[in-house]
Amino acid sequence: MENIKVSLVLRPLMDKDSIREKIIVESIELFTSYGIRSVTMDDIARHLGMSKKTIYLHFKDKEEIIMCSTELYFENEMKMMREVEASAENAVDQLYKLTVCLRDRFKNTNMGVMFDLKKYYRRAWEKYIEHKHDVIFNSVLNNLQRGIAEGFFRKDINPEILAYLRIGEIEISFNKDFFRKNGLQ
Repeated sequence: MENIKVSLVLRPLMDKDSIREKIIVESIELFTSYGIRSVTMDDIARHLGMSKKTIYLHFKDKEEIIMCSTELYFENEMKMMREVEASAENAVDQLYKLTVCLRDRFKNTNMGVMFDLKKYYRRAWEKYIEHKHDVIFNSVLNNLQRGIAEGFFRKDINPEILAYLRIGEIEISFNKDFFRKNGLQ
C-alpha cells in the first residue's frame, strides 16, 4: 500500500509545482472575469482558500503571477489553435472553428484586461505583442495561404495585409471606446 502525505485537514498535500499551477490557473479565471487591476492578492487568496503567505511562498508579487498567467494563457491559446488547424477539413472550416473557439474563450472576458496589461503591466503587454505577431498573425496568414491553395480564397488577395486586418478586427473587439463612440453598445 502506498503512503500518501496529507495535511492536518486530511487532504493530500500538493507539491510545489501543483500549488503554483493552481494559483496561476485560478488567477487567469479571476483576471479574465474582473480585470487585472481590480483583482488583489487578497482576492486570489480568498478564491483559492489559502493564505496570502502561501501565495508569496510561490510568487514574488502580483506581477510575477500576471507574467506566469499570461504565458500559460498564450500556451493554451497556441495549443487550441494547433488542435483546430489539425482537425479542420479545409481553410474555411478552420476559420469557422477558430472563430467559434475564440468567441467562446472571450465571451466572459472583461474587456479591460488588455487595457490593464498595456497601461500597468508593460512586460506582460510586450509578451502579448510578441504572441500576437508570432502566433496569431502566423496562424491567420497560414489559414489564408491554405485557403488560396485549396481554392476557397481568391488568388489575387494579399494574405499579409488581410492577416493584419484580421488581427485589427480582434483588437477592436477589446476596445470599449470604439463601440461606445460608434453607438454600438
